Amino acid sequence: MMTNEEIYDVCIIGGGVIGAAISRELSRYHLKVVVLEKNKKVAMETSEGNSGVIHGGFDPTPGKLTAKLNLEGNHLYQVIFKELSFPHQQVNSLVIAFNKAEQEQLELLYQRGLTNQVKPEHLKLLDQKEVHQLEPNLNPAVIGGLLCTSSYVVDPVVLTKSFFSNSIKNGVNLCLDQLVSSITYQDNYFTITAKTENEIKTYHAKYIINAAGHYCDEIAAMAGYPDFQLTTLRGEYCVLEKSEGHLVNNIVFMVPTIHGKGVIVAPMLDGHLLVGPTAQEDVPKNETRLVTPAMEPQIGAIGQHIIPAIKMEKNCYRFAGSRPIEPVTKDFYLARAHANPKFINVAGTKSPGLSSAPAIAKYITTLLKETGLDLTVNPAFDPIQKEIIPTI
Repeated sequence: MMTNEEIYDVCIIGGGVIGAAISRELSRYHLKVVVLEKNKKVAMETSEGNSGVIHGGFDPTPGKLTAKLNLEGNHLYQVIFKELSFPHQQVNSLVIAFNKAEQEQLELLYQRGLTNQVKPEHLKLLDQKEVHQLEPNLNPAVIGGLLCTSSYVVDPVVLTKSFFSNSIKNGVNLCLDQLVSSITYQDNYFTITAKTENEIKTYHAKYIINAAGHYCDEIAAMAGYPDFQLTTLRGEYCVLEKSEGHLVNNIVFMVPTIHGKGVIVAPMLDGHLLVGPTAQEDVPKNETRLVTPAMEPQIGAIGQHIIPAIKMEKNCYRFAGSRPIEPVTKDFYLARAHANPKFINVAGTKSPGLSSAPAIAKYITTLLKETGLDLTVNPAFDPIQKEIIPTI
C-alpha cells in the first residue's frame, strides 16, 4: 500500500496556458499537484502558436461554454493583470466588412455580443466614415466595422510562465520532459508512466486533469476512456518588421468564418505586426507547428487585402499553431470521463481558449469538488508573482 506522501491529489497532463491556469487555481487549496509536460519548456504547442489576443467575447455562439467562459475569463484577467507580472496591453478589436452581406454579419456579431453579456459600452457599430477615421490605412473598399474595446494583447508564452511561476511558488510540482506513455487506474489511484530523455518515471494521483491540447483525445484513449475525438486546424502567421507596426491601431479582423475568429492584422507587444492565420484542415497532429512555403502567398494576400500598404517582404519570421477542435459540439469539451469521473478532460480548447483559461480553471476546480475532492483553502496562498522562473 502506497503512503499518502507518494500520491498526488491531482496530476495535470499538459503544460500549456490552460494547464498552467488550472495549476495556479488548484494551488489556492491544500492539495498536492503535479504537472507533466512532454516538452523541455512550457507553452511550446498550441499556447505558443496563436495570436495572443484576450477577446472581448462577442464572437462565440451564445449558450456554448466558449461564450460563457470567454467573458468570465476576460473579467478574471482584470485581476490577474494586477497579480502577475507579464506584458499586456489593452488594444481594441475591429471587425471589418467589405460588402452588405458582411455588414449584416457585423450587426449579428453586435447582437451576439450583447446576448453574451458583453457590456454595451464596449461594442460599437461603425459606418464607413468612422471606420476609416479609426484606421486610415484600411482598404478603401471597407464599408463598416464593429469595434470592441475590451480586448487585450499578451505574450501567451510569458503568460503561461507567469501562471506556472506563481503555482510553483504556492507548492505545485512542474515536471518537464515527461512524455506520458501509459495510464492505469486501480485501488482508487491512477498510475501514470512518463518517458524522459534518459529514464522512465512513475507518478500516482487520485485525479487526472487531461489538458494535453490537441493530444487530449489520445491521452484519454490511453487511459481507457475514448469518449471523444479531436480534429485539428493548422494556422500559419507572418510576423513583419517594426517598420510595418504603425499601419494599424487596432486588432483588425475580417468577418469570422466557420474556422474561427477570422484572419487578422494586429499590432504585437514588441512593435511588430502580425498577419494571419490560415486555416488548413486535416493536418497530422505532429505537423501542426510546421510552416509551409505554399501558405506564404495566401498570408500576403490576407494582409494586403486588409491593409494595401503592407509590405509583406518585410517578413521577420513565420510560425504556425494548431486549433484543437471537438467536431461534434464545436465547443470546449470540459467533461469527466464516462467510465471514471476522476479523469477530467479539458479538450477542444480552440479560440477563445487563451481568453478563457482562468475561467476554465475555475470550472474544472468546481468539477473536482463535485466529484469528491476536498478543497480546503490554503491560507498561505500568495497570488502575487513579480518574478518569472527563467528555466521553465
